[in-house]
Amino acid sequence: MGLFNFYKSKGEKSVAPLPEPESKPYEGDLNKTKILAGLIKTPFEKRDDFWKDAFLGNVNDASFACGNPQVIEGPDGFPYFHLEIPKPNQPFQCYVIKHMVTDFLLQKGLGIVINAGIGNPDWVFSYGDILNFHLRNEFYSESVSWDLPKHEVIQEKEKILIGQPSEMLLPLETRLVMRGFLQTFGIHNAKLLLMNRSRPEGNLQELVFNLTPDKFQSEDHYESIMRSIGWFLPRHYSYVSMHETSFKADFLPL
Repeated sequence: MGLFNFYKSKGEKSVAPLPEPESKPYEGDLNKTKILAGLIKTPFEKRDDFWKDAFLGNVNDASFACGNPQVIEGPDGFPYFHLEIPKPNQPFQCYVIKHMVTDFLLQKGLGIVINAGIGNPDWVFSYGDILNFHLRNEFYSESVSWDLPKHEVIQEKEKILIGQPSEMLLPLETRLVMRGFLQTFGIHNAKLLLMNRSRPEGNLQELVFNLTPDKFQSEDHYESIMRSIGWFLPRHYSYVSMHETSFKADFLPL
């Protein structure tokens, strides 16, 4: 989770509202909503791992109200669907995260922010967190801590396997969202492959993009775009960039 003030640095900057996605009203678990309402009363400095586990254990099934505006831009520049704990004894249109994921979040390229009022929101899910929930039914997955160099180098005798990521790793909706994001920066020929490498820590699976510093205005611009790509991917994914000439026949359009 990233904690940051959605309104302090950006103001109430909104994205165009979404059409109503659901064919029938959502039905969430109001008991879990009550649990969340109690949890968010805990001061931020006292929200330990037990608090986080309780929050994540209830958040996907709970009933939420929608904020106004529906979609806001975070200080990181990415769009977030704004959910709020509904006010007691007031009618509201119900939104349930586990249904929203496949209804429109994946397709529209949205994260989620919960209670983005004055000060820190109660929780922030990136698009990659949402994708991980779609693929694994959990927002965050454990991962091996890889000691990777900043610039990847394939050793001469290193054993690697090259292919393309499956739908279970990178669904079509996510590819299209990432492609659209890169195109806004003038990157129209992004390509991708999946590389499996055998390392002492285990088998390393990496998404490899054909994005290299020579294709950008500066090294800083390149590094900024590469960091931004991480917002679209589950946090345990590893991704790198390599010159297309390294595996020219294996790179395919994103």
